[in-house]
Amino acid sequence: MRKRLVMTTTLIIAAGFLAAFFLVALVVQQQYRQEFSKRLDAALAVMEAQSDDILEDPQRFAELLNGYLEDSGEDMRVTVLDPDGNVLGDSETEEGERENHLDRPEIQQALRTGRGYDIRESDSVGIPYFYAAVYLPGQGYLRAAMPFSVLNEVLSQMWLSMLACMALGIAAVYIACSINARKLMEPLAKLTSAARRIAGGDYSGRVEGKYKGEVGELAFSFNVMAKNTQQAMQNLQAKQQQLEGVLQGMDDGVIAVDERGRVLFLNQKARVLLGCRDLRAGLPMEGNLLVRRIARVMEDAMRRGEPLHEDVTSSNGEERQYTVYAAPVSGQKRVTALAVIADVTRMRRLEQMRSEFVANVTHELKTPLTSIRGSIELLKSADRDEETRRYFYDVLDIEAERLHHLIDDMLTLSQIENAKEDPTLVQCDAAEEIQKAVARLARVAESNQVAVRCSLEPGITVECSPQRLQQVIGNLVENAIKYNVPHGAVTVTAVRQRQMAVIRVADTGIGIAPEHIPRLFERFYRVDTSRSREIGGTGLGLSIVKHIAALYRGDVSVESAPGRGSTFTLRLPLAASEKSFEKPQEKSPDVPA
Repeated sequence: MRKRLVMTTTLIIAAGFLAAFFLVALVVQQQYRQEFSKRLDAALAVMEAQSDDILEDPQRFAELLNGYLEDSGEDMRVTVLDPDGNVLGDSETEEGERENHLDRPEIQQALRTGRGYDIRESDSVGIPYFYAAVYLPGQGYLRAAMPFSVLNEVLSQMWLSMLACMALGIAAVYIACSINARKLMEPLAKLTSAARRIAGGDYSGRVEGKYKGEVGELAFSFNVMAKNTQQAMQNLQAKQQQLEGVLQGMDDGVIAVDERGRVLFLNQKARVLLGCRDLRAGLPMEGNLLVRRIARVMEDAMRRGEPLHEDVTSSNGEERQYTVYAAPVSGQKRVTALAVIADVTRMRRLEQMRSEFVANVTHELKTPLTSIRGSIELLKSADRDEETRRYFYDVLDIEAERLHHLIDDMLTLSQIENAKEDPTLVQCDAAEEIQKAVARLARVAESNQVAVRCSLEPGITVECSPQRLQQVIGNLVENAIKYNVPHGAVTVTAVRQRQMAVIRVADTGIGIAPEHIPRLFERFYRVDTSRSREIGGTGLGLSIVKHIAALYRGDVSVESAPGRGSTFTLRLPLAASEKSFEKPQEKSPDVPA
């Protein structure tokens, strides 16, 4: 652009120079012609004043006057003609070379107006002349002529000088225009560079320097625009990052696709829920069966132009349930779809567990109440003998006791679930509390003909409530006794393992089938319902064990097989004083129940 500006400006100024020089040349040429005319008129006036002497000897007069003019620096041809145009005397030609000049333009003009002029090449001499003639009525014509080559030389010198000056002027103009264009283009170049940086995504581009005039106003306006654009982009990026942070932090999957089914955005949770970690923005919505189902829901939402809400089930290894909310999003000349995917498997399971819990509680409460009401009605219906009344009293006592245990267990479980921490937490000796719990069950073990043995590593300290720990061990040992075989055995062990106290309760009982193990710690879940009711279980013992272990940041697990007994393992963190070191110690001797 700078070269174009310099060349354009130079050409315009050069054209102006040429036009000005052309007009000057015309004016100068006209002035020279007027000067030639004046000089010729002066010579003719002199000749006209001496007309009487001229006619006496025209040739001699023409030669004398020519010599006089040459001495004074004037190169002038003098010619005397009679009224018929015949040459009587000429300073440049001989008598035999003279022609009649009556038809010459200057002679004809002088005949008409008294004075005539013409510029032409002489027929007799062969060079161009500027002619001037005067008519002397009755005497003839006087003519003076000057070589036109003099004027041509003057004009040639003038044109050469003018061309040289114009060349120097154009060169000076070109240099000045280059310098001026460089100064003018400097802010424009900076403006272009800053605009390119902004177009490339670098919004910190600015036009440096202070400039005056329109360019300064343009640079100032551009800097203000760039600053506002940078601020707007920063705000937009901040909001976009906040939005992405919110979407990435959501517990639900979010995914957006365009009208061709290509992914525009998805958060990490969507990859996890869909089980397709290779899915990313720019790729088509393809993958496993779950991905294709969700893609179909989003396609239906775009086609219908309204939000859709569907439940989708995936059976890839483990059955999972999802709710998909898909809605079309209309943009500029394009339609996209946004889907929110929520994993409701746990919620549905909790709803199912709640329903089962209500049904189980109702059933568990209804059974003893039915027995109690039946026994009371039988007692009231007629007089009974002492033995019958005693039997019904025993039934009432047993069912009331069962109802009491059930309510106590439910209250205990509710307290444990709602407690974030145990205020009665202290450091207690695990072996000591285990022995207390086993000792309380000695009579139960004896009545069921089951031997209980303990192998406890001394000095194991855990942080928990002693009563809660005894309750956990008591529930596990009591179950191991009740679900054992006659003359069976229960073994309780406690050891340190990797900063954990590991307590195992192993029995030689009937065992548990594999299909029951995943639900073993659920409320009111019983492997053998008839036997559980026969031995008086509430179905909440193992659930209480699980929640107490979780309360103290521990866990409980089971290993079992039908006919081979069961082993329940309780893991609790060691107390802070125990975590710093672990050293092997001798196990305490077996403690029989």
